[in-house]
Amino acid sequence: MSRRKGEQPVPQQLQRWSDDHPVPRLIRDGDHWFGAWVGQMATPYVKLAKRTGIPIGRLTAIDRGDVVSRSELEALARAWSAGAVSFFATR
Repeated sequence: MSRRKGEQPVPQQLQRWSDDHPVPRLIRDGDHWFGAWVGQMATPYVKLAKRTGIPIGRLTAIDRGDVVSRSELEALARAWSAGAVSFFATR
């Protein structure tokens, strides 16, 4: 991310969980939880891999339904500014 001189980064707000949040609606409509988060947060795999430390190949495996470790879930929750309770509720 590049910034101009003196420009401050935009603070990220924590994603609050509710039935009205777009992710649970997508999941109820049949989307996979990972695809729902990726789509809602509009995060390319390259950027997500950089933020989480999870290789792109592993992200693809998670998208296909592979088992996810707790550390991977925590890294994804941090990357998307989602509280742990909110994020784990979609799993």
